[in-house]
Amino acid sequence: MSTPTPFEAFQTIHGAPTWDDIVTGHDFGFLGTLEIQGWVPGEGPAATRLRALRGEDLRTFEAHLWAACAEAVGKTPRPGSTRWSQAQDRWREALLREALSAETTTAQLARRVEQLYEQVGCPEDMLVMLKPSQPWSGLPATVDPRAVQQFLSRTSRDSSHRSRFNL
Repeated sequence: MSTPTPFEAFQTIHGAPTWDDIVTGHDFGFLGTLEIQGWVPGEGPAATRLRALRGEDLRTFEAHLWAACAEAVGKTPRPGSTRWSQAQDRWREALLREALSAETTTAQLARRVEQLYEQVGCPEDMLVMLKPSQPWSGLPATVDPRAVQQFLSRTSRDSSHRSRFNL
């Protein structure tokens, strides 16, 4: 069985993504242009242009993505905004859940959690679950799977997966 893509993991945990999820997922490097172009809903001019980009025109993909998002929901989430933070939390949760369910050893889980820390960042309450690797000493990352599960349990209770602003 193959490992799901980040997009598949996201959809398994959260269902259909919002524009905020797509923009944030792209900014963190989880989504490629083809995945996004295959997802783009709507028939507005910006959405149509985004789906049609090919070849050299892909150099302007990000600007077209932002325009299509603004066309669909009024504005584009940016780092520091509430919408951005909520989407970042949804990505973090989906990828942690996927890692916890997929990895067979704590060493593998530690590598995945460390990679997620580096790619997406982590809130303070995530810091207890991982001791990062220390290349200068040869120590690998270590993780407490129970702490990961506890974090995810709190996330499920506390998160606002679909606020009214993410429609």
